[in-house]
Amino acid sequence: MSDEFEHILEQIGQFGRYQIVIFILIQLSDIVPAWTILLPVFISAKPKWMCQNLEFNNSSEQLLQSDLLQSTNRTNLGNHTEPGVIWKYASNYTHESYLNYTRGIVYSNMSIHGTVYRNMSFDACAANGNVCLGIKYKSDFTSIISEWDLICNSQYLSSLITTVQMVGVLVGAIVISQLGDLFGRKKMYFACIALNGLFGAALYLSTSWQFFTVFRFFNGICMGGLLNVNYLWPIEFVGPKWRTFCGCIGLWQVGVMTLGLLAYFIRDWRQLCLATSVPPLALLATWWILPESPRWLAMHNRLEEAEHILTTIAKKNGKATSPDFSKLRKFVEDEHIAAKTRKKYSYWDLFRTPQMTKDILIVMFAWFVCAAVFYGLSLNVKNLAGDRYVNHVILGLVDIPAVWSTLFFNSWAGRRKTLSVAMLIAGAAPFAVLIIDLAGKADELPGLTVAMAMIGKFGISASWSVAYLYSAELFPTVVRNLAMGICSTAGRIGGILAPQFAYMHNISKPLPFIVFGVLGLLSATANFFLPETRGKPLPDVVPRWSWKSQSRKNTDVVLVSFTSAISGVSEKAASQDNDIPLIEEPLIEGTCDEI
Repeated sequence: MSDEFEHILEQIGQFGRYQIVIFILIQLSDIVPAWTILLPVFISAKPKWMCQNLEFNNSSEQLLQSDLLQSTNRTNLGNHTEPGVIWKYASNYTHESYLNYTRGIVYSNMSIHGTVYRNMSFDACAANGNVCLGIKYKSDFTSIISEWDLICNSQYLSSLITTVQMVGVLVGAIVISQLGDLFGRKKMYFACIALNGLFGAALYLSTSWQFFTVFRFFNGICMGGLLNVNYLWPIEFVGPKWRTFCGCIGLWQVGVMTLGLLAYFIRDWRQLCLATSVPPLALLATWWILPESPRWLAMHNRLEEAEHILTTIAKKNGKATSPDFSKLRKFVEDEHIAAKTRKKYSYWDLFRTPQMTKDILIVMFAWFVCAAVFYGLSLNVKNLAGDRYVNHVILGLVDIPAVWSTLFFNSWAGRRKTLSVAMLIAGAAPFAVLIIDLAGKADELPGLTVAMAMIGKFGISASWSVAYLYSAELFPTVVRNLAMGICSTAGRIGGILAPQFAYMHNISKPLPFIVFGVLGLLSATANFFLPETRGKPLPDVVPRWSWKSQSRKNTDVVLVSFTSAISGVSEKAASQDNDIPLIEEPLIEGTCDEI
């Protein structure tokens, strides 16, 4: 159906005025997943706290440095060192004695700028790891951590909640994508927005972290489906000349930056959940403007509706004559007959030869690394030095040049070199944080650590935009959707693990960057073993089995089931291959914006 439909698009306009309106209105929803998925950066931020009325065991507990003392003017600090212990004091502090404690510094009496605190401990936990008595949070924001005391023995819960959210994204990519193929793009698009607003409002009413986790899981399901549909739906209205552009342009970066601004002005976590969930419900008003995908309607034998929409597009694009639908009608009739005898392929066909096996494993690993590092760096921004709100805005800003640069380098240097170098940047920059830490300059050069993180984010954003196009070009047409589906699943697994990688900050501050760096460098090395696809014709048929003597018959026809669901990647593709049939093989969602 691809040729027949492209011929109609040439008659009505490949990207005319009406398609531009459709594209912009649908892309407004790109802000919603950016707000929803990255919301934990702020609502799971760890505040500082103080404890009082404590019981101490001076002989068994260890003194560590207080964040409060570390933040004072270093010119006023003096050091007194004992074996395994660093005692720090400042000229504006008066103290009678120090007492050992699990974390932080405990004072029997302490005066800070004239205010006297008695038996206080800063950022400390009880000896058994539980939350101390008389805890008082001192930061200028609230979060689920301060709401339900997710610190000390319970500090792992905040990252676990985010992991559950990312599991929901995977489930939504599978389930809602299938429903979109069955019931249409439009219905699933608006259902995701409406349900996400409902579950987001439910976050405001959460009475426990357990209920909160359940609601975040359903938020993830909605976002997994929305990311798939809001990529697929507008692409089905445009011609091949504009598909790459539309596949790359989105508002994910705008969503990232505006989330930082919203969090800056809204410091209460419950109100921030409402602010990022309820306003997007205004998009429901576009129901009466946005039409269903004419491609989807045609393939479900609803030709009259498809023809009406295409005729409307032609009129609003200023075309004087209506398009000729005769070839489209004949193709749909023949297609339904041919579908009964069409050969089916399975995921095993991606491993027919040693070369295909090597390619699919390398590309799967690249997608895993892209998602793990992309989301890991995004979620770890709350642990970086400096202002978390400014850092978050910069994090979204660096994605813009990263994505656009790949459009040039893909054509100039080729896919393999562009992907490998971008991944090398994504790995080398975070790994440099380890060098800074080993040199003992981490505290002196916090800005350099932030800069390395941003450079790493630039590299991984560019990598992901290349990986989608590269993956589509590597594999034959008849198994291309299968390949994209399995790669997408690998990426989702990386997204699920990303919060745990960011959690490693609690073990050692540079540890998340070490993990991101190692993953990036391993993938960069592996990518050099992929074949170049620039300027080469796309493969159409799968080769014969070469792992064993009994070969299987080649064929060049396919019916793909399940792959359009599993391929629901959370991000926009850097490019959409113009030669991939858009109906026989359902469009796959990729990423220029995010994963």
